[in-house]
Amino acid sequence: MNTPDEALNELIYGNNRFLDNAMIYTDYHEQIQKTKNGQHPHSFVLSCIDSRVPPEIILDQGIGHLFVARVAGNVEDDNILGSMEYAVEVKHTKLIVVLGHSHCGAVQGAIDNVELEHLTQLTEQIKPAFSKHITYPIPEHVAEETSRQNVKLTMKHIYENSATIKRLVNAGKVKIVGAYYDIQTGEVNFFKK
Repeated sequence: MNTPDEALNELIYGNNRFLDNAMIYTDYHEQIQKTKNGQHPHSFVLSCIDSRVPPEIILDQGIGHLFVARVAGNVEDDNILGSMEYAVEVKHTKLIVVLGHSHCGAVQGAIDNVELEHLTQLTEQIKPAFSKHITYPIPEHVAEETSRQNVKLTMKHIYENSATIKRLVNAGKVKIVGAYYDIQTGEVNFFKK
């Protein structure tokens, strides 16, 4: 992939292949041979740890096409930013995708104010995406809206907190996009803006 848009289109087509059960990147032995001397992933995907959201599979990318970082609630930290900077600056990755998903436990934990050792600081990062509601129990659509807003906030934080990524985005060499995976249908919807 030579441009961010080409990388994005490949991920869109990849999810369509996944939905159509027509995946083309399933010969893992061949992919190992093709990547044994180096890697040049076109995209970096930051996604949640949810076991139902494996980026390489749902985007039909296989081995060597994606850098993937996974953390509950798909939030960024300095380690994630450093990994992204390596991807875009050293390996010339064209696209950064923040991939949220429906029925996210980390987002629900932030809404429910769950506290657990190190998890507490993680859910605190998600809370700015949640606007307080006076109705209880909180409607399910609120959690989904919060998940989408959390993706947008993470995109904003990536752009604002990495001078390297900001420079490459401003030069048109890299794009940051948001996406949302529906765990009930398998469909990934990429945000328009």
